[in-house]
Amino acid sequence: MSEKRLDRLSELIKQQGSMSVQELMDYFQVSDMTIRRDLQKLEQTGKFQRFHGGIRFVDETHLDKREACQQEEKMRIARYCLTQLQPRDTIILDSGTTTIQIATAIAESDIRDITVITNSLAAAHRLRNAEHISLIVSGGELRHSSQSFVGSTCRSFFENIYVNKAFIATGGITEKGFSTANFAEAEIKLCMAKASARTYFVADSTKFGQRSLNFFAPLEAANVLVTDDGVPEEWDALCAQHQIELVKV
Repeated sequence: MSEKRLDRLSELIKQQGSMSVQELMDYFQVSDMTIRRDLQKLEQTGKFQRFHGGIRFVDETHLDKREACQQEEKMRIARYCLTQLQPRDTIILDSGTTTIQIATAIAESDIRDITVITNSLAAAHRLRNAEHISLIVSGGELRHSSQSFVGSTCRSFFENIYVNKAFIATGGITEKGFSTANFAEAEIKLCMAKASARTYFVADSTKFGQRSLNFFAPLEAANVLVTDDGVPEEWDALCAQHQIELVKV
């Protein structure tokens, strides 16, 4: 029972980011002493950090390290996405490492008269000197590990706009849909998908068959799925079944 409780504790705290001892006592219906022993074990894994009255999840790969992974594939995806842009487009870029590459491609291109809306501080930084585009940053609570804005202010922002194209990264893709590691970012990604007339999900092939902690959208939320040529062939039929255009670059 103890091991099962530890597994569930770990999952809950990862999902919420942090939880109090009282919340965990109420959820598991166990004593203060039992929860504190469990939290001590979790902290010893190096993935969690206790604070007065609770515990937080801290083991998340920083943006810089994630951006270095599959970089060539992400650049190819970004170059394709650039070909989908037209003058007078208004687009959303989310905070994934692949969408940051799209921001870089836009900044280095000669495309004119587009508006880019993002919750990514890193993407905004890539576009800060691109005088040929209009840049809007959502604002909200900054998550330092992903350099992205989340929270109620950010959510409200995306719930009240509508664009013609959105480019959304994902940490995992299965038959069930798209997922990401953080609940707060999952919430924003879903709002972005709903705020667009045409939604492009972008991910390198290592994300296929992988499931992150938080599902945020079913497969059919995508109009287009842009990836590299390492995707297994069975995804061709699966995307066709859900009327998704699958683009391998």
